[in-house]
Amino acid sequence: MSIMKPWDPKAETVFLHKKKAKVSPHLISICLTNYNYGSFIEECLDSLFAQTHDPLDLVIVDDASTAPDTIEIITDWLEKNKNRFYRATLLVNPHNQGPSFSRNVAFDYAMGKSVFIMDADNALYPTALEKTYDALTRGNFPAVYTQIEEFGERNGIGRADMWDTTLMRKNNYIDVMALIRKDVWQQVGGFSHIEEGWEDYDFWLKFIDAGLEPGYLPQILCRYRVHNASRTTLEALAAHEQLELIMAFRHPVPNNGTDL
Repeated sequence: MSIMKPWDPKAETVFLHKKKAKVSPHLISICLTNYNYGSFIEECLDSLFAQTHDPLDLVIVDDASTAPDTIEIITDWLEKNKNRFYRATLLVNPHNQGPSFSRNVAFDYAMGKSVFIMDADNALYPTALEKTYDALTRGNFPAVYTQIEEFGERNGIGRADMWDTTLMRKNNYIDVMALIRKDVWQQVGGFSHIEEGWEDYDFWLKFIDAGLEPGYLPQILCRYRVHNASRTTLEALAAHEQLELIMAFRHPVPNNGTDL
């Protein structure tokens, strides 16, 4: 079942390569969203190529990038490395829709029952997908997230920790880089567009609303690039107070003051 609407603009398939072999039941789809990250995306893609988990379905959604040569950079890389993946696809939105729409496009297109989501300016350590998939399946979690490493203009360790609904209602300490069951994405209604940002936070709060508890894998497996061109820097920080009110309105605390 798709959460996409019939009137949603259809992405153009710019690149598609699919193996003729039988689909593995352990196939992971990678939802990779890109907007003007041509200078970063090859590093990101190289980190996906190096994953120790073998069956991978790579779904790249470019959100109508305006930077020169972005599509060419991606298609050149895909042409050289397509055989690493069970399926490798590049979809391009006809016009800019924002990260939530692009993520929903990728999830909808994904072949795997589990989908790893990330932006094209980030990267993974080689065992990231193998370990998150093992945790997801053994623990029967709706999603699994890890600790992150910050790199780029700031170096350090992220704030990820055990899932705690009380703390999550106060502020988001979990990055969007996570392995998520596709049926759970459908269950919570996917990602919602919020003009100033915080779509990631809104998505995790939907888990609380639905009574879902993701698993935390306390290992540094994902790399988050800190740079001045990110949407977090450009928009979300400036609208912090307004976004707090939006989250409180969209995800009110139950009347009894406790999470169900």
